[in-house]
Amino acid sequence: MSKTKILCILDGFGLNVDSVNNCISQAKMPTLRYLLSTYPWTTLNADGDQVGQEIGLVGNSEVGHMNLGGLKLVPQLSYQITHSSNQSFALDKNLSPDQNFDPQEYLKTVFETQSKVIHLVTLFSTGCIHSDLRHLVGSIEAAGHAGATKIVLHFFSDGRDSDKKSLSETWRNFTEMYCNRLTHYKHIIQLGSLGGRFFGMDRDKNWSRVLVAVTPWLAKAVSKSNATFADFINDTNYCENALDKTNTLMERNTDKLKTILNYNNSDEMTQALSQYKGVCFDKIEDFLKEYSELNYAQDNFDEAIIPACLRFILPSETIWILNFRSDRVKQLTQVLCDMNDYFKLNLTIMAMNSYGLGIEDTQYKTVFTTKPVINTLAETIAAGNKTQLHIAETEKYAHVTFFFNGGLEQKSVGEDWLVIPSNKVESHAQIPAMKAKEITDHIVSCLEKSSISDNLNVQSTSKAYDYIIVNYANPDMVGHCGDIPAGIESMEFLDSQLARLVEACEQDGHSMIIVADHGNMEFVGEYEENDHIYTDTEHNANPVPCILVDSELKAKNTNLESVFENLDKLNLEYSKATMSNSVSVDFRRDYTSQWLNESEIQLIQSHQLPLWYAGVWLLGL
Repeated sequence: MSKTKILCILDGFGLNVDSVNNCISQAKMPTLRYLLSTYPWTTLNADGDQVGQEIGLVGNSEVGHMNLGGLKLVPQLSYQITHSSNQSFALDKNLSPDQNFDPQEYLKTVFETQSKVIHLVTLFSTGCIHSDLRHLVGSIEAAGHAGATKIVLHFFSDGRDSDKKSLSETWRNFTEMYCNRLTHYKHIIQLGSLGGRFFGMDRDKNWSRVLVAVTPWLAKAVSKSNATFADFINDTNYCENALDKTNTLMERNTDKLKTILNYNNSDEMTQALSQYKGVCFDKIEDFLKEYSELNYAQDNFDEAIIPACLRFILPSETIWILNFRSDRVKQLTQVLCDMNDYFKLNLTIMAMNSYGLGIEDTQYKTVFTTKPVINTLAETIAAGNKTQLHIAETEKYAHVTFFFNGGLEQKSVGEDWLVIPSNKVESHAQIPAMKAKEITDHIVSCLEKSSISDNLNVQSTSKAYDYIIVNYANPDMVGHCGDIPAGIESMEFLDSQLARLVEACEQDGHSMIIVADHGNMEFVGEYEENDHIYTDTEHNANPVPCILVDSELKAKNTNLESVFENLDKLNLEYSKATMSNSVSVDFRRDYTSQWLNESEIQLIQSHQLPLWYAGVWLLGL
């Protein structure tokens, strides 16, 4: 059997000292402890400038996978957007070479012939993973400079990349921090809608969630059309039974909304919800505080706040989608463009990035465009006439394809992609195993060149590959739930699947690099700080492991010469001395009963390399 090299990405799996919030150290993970005590390993840096972001920003899945697949440090577009937003998005190609046009000048032209009302759609969050509050204030200034008569804010509340009950506090901090920049525009700013990101930012083809978020915005405009939302849904191909699923979700949300408002009825808030006139700037904080607290009382935290439409989007108005990361805004953008075309609403739609839909410039204008990364790991594998499989479940499919391949939705020669449908659940804490078993089933079957399980709704036979790129979503997706028992359960199940891969590698001579794209699962759940209880669900800046699983490197007989000989043939840019010193650091000991202590974490942190080195190691095995 030919030797297969596996890049195994444990999404959201960082290293930290033992604590009640560390689901990794609390879980029974004999395979992980075996790996750490048997094979050479080091840690990699997955945040800040080591992955092409600003210093101080934690890593995320998009950035992590672009660096893992890039074979080099990949500068992130968000860095350019932030610089441009600080000057109200005035065009400066020296500062932001990937900016396509000046939004102020473009909006001035739009406002000459169309409505001067603009709607800003964004994830309202401090996380800087999908959006950035600096981009919001910059877009407000750009719209104001262009002559907007009304700036309407449409917020998706976070609770995944921020504390689950941080919405009103985020608004208060936002208005205090940017008070001077907002002062001139307060009289034209109003809140137009609010809803949890669970609805509008779905990426798993749960189209009913996005439709429930978007259709209330356009209800008045569509009411003047001969067609209905039911016609639209029936005439499109979003998903099977989309109309029934949307109606069911809408009814359930309506019932919840009634319960929320009746729980502690507020005349002012009820009036704002029913009159569709928006909430003026000076009353936004009160509305967010009261409406979110009523949601919290019904266990609807920031991620799942029931959508409330406060002001309609009317024909000939402008929409500017501010999220810069594509995976969780593609469906929303597609729905808005499709409705605009279907109902002939004459909306002007702008987006901060292209999002990879293929309809930019024809159905919406993109302020920035991410430049594809060249000479990626996938391209390097293909250039060597090798075959490769990229596999993940739906939640992380874009990361091992589009993002891993440098921002291109295309395969190289000999490259296959396989998606395992994720569970259709409201919270992945409900089924912490997620699809780790099904993913492992397929990989093992590829290694064995045998038929895969009939119960998998994927291709019926497997084949051997030279390389396999796999993402296990459990640490990140369950970590985002902030549920410690579910997190521990997910890690123990993941460990059982790693055991299967390790067994296959050791028996048949395959090799594997186990790495992560950022931290998350090593600190989740409730914790107390400054006499306040928070729930951690977000990413963090902890180092991530990089374990070299190869029979020639096992135990104390580590010999890296063969690895460097393989790399020398590829003429890649890397520091042999740095890599050799880092990977040969002997962190190995008995991990069966204890976890890493403070001194070991400090030692690990002092030997970090940038995340992209993992891809280089893979080629050298």
